[in-house]
Amino acid sequence: MKSSLRNMVLMLFVIALVCSAAVAVVYDMTKEPIRKAQEQKVVDALRGVLPEFDNEPQRVERDGCYVYEATMNGEVVGYAIEGTSPNGFNGNVTLMVGYDTNGTIYNIEVLAQAETPGLGDNMKTDDNLLINSFKGKKADQMKMTVTKDGGDVDALTAATISSRAYAEAVAFTYEVYKAIVEEVEAAKFNPAAVLPESDDMFASEIDGAIIYTATKEGHAVGYAIEGSSQNGFNGIVRVLVGYEPDGRIYDIDVLEQNETPGLGTKMCDEDNALIKSLRGKRASRVRFALRSEGGSIDALSSATVSSRAYVEAVEATYEVFKKINL
Repeated sequence: MKSSLRNMVLMLFVIALVCSAAVAVVYDMTKEPIRKAQEQKVVDALRGVLPEFDNEPQRVERDGCYVYEATMNGEVVGYAIEGTSPNGFNGNVTLMVGYDTNGTIYNIEVLAQAETPGLGDNMKTDDNLLINSFKGKKADQMKMTVTKDGGDVDALTAATISSRAYAEAVAFTYEVYKAIVEEVEAAKFNPAAVLPESDDMFASEIDGAIIYTATKEGHAVGYAIEGSSQNGFNGIVRVLVGYEPDGRIYDIDVLEQNETPGLGTKMCDEDNALIKSLRGKRASRVRFALRSEGGSIDALSSATVSSRAYVEAVEATYEVFKKINL
């Protein structure tokens, strides 16, 4: 073929077309394996950063992060939150941070980073200084900046910028976690749910305790009072108890608990042994102790400590109720 500008341009066009087609074919062949690999990476990260769960956590976008809610036997056991800081030494640092239901950082996985090999990229190694500064710690008790900046996070050696980005990404996820918890708590707190039907409600205070009084046609039909115990198996147990004016326990809601899934968490179940021992009973005739300890309340199976804390929390509300008519 006689060489000419036209022929060279045509040849270059053909070569470009063939290369583009080849790239397209390769892309089509590899995009599904890449997608599956990315999905598997997320699944593996979820298993690594959360307590044991039996659902398939769904990815939900929230406040610039991605959130996954994990449950066991229908009870929430934790949240995994993806957060990114753009301030790494070489750009974005993306982490997945797992929180249990009492705000403890369960574990952290690095999803993406481009930090300097042997320095900043040590953030992805097991048991490095960064992860050890966070893992197992209560998030609300930490200052999430590196020690060089007055915080509680130990930086990687010779990688302060990378360490700052790591801490910043964790802090982003914690802000999202706090917002989730606040919404959950607000949804749980509904005084009307534990009281007889009413047409109005108002709050008052006795010795620092808030009492929600429900009225109908101007007459009190019930009182909702919050009580708590610090002696649960995993800390605080907080309840909302509704009383009729004669002191009969109308209903009880659990507002907060961190008990063992499938055992102590059964205190949240409708018609569990604890609430069945109390609902409809006059509080003045209840012996506020477990039946096995001389009281009149049946414990949850294999959850004596949790049951005892529940009873203590309910009894605390009765002490407040008794002051209403003093």
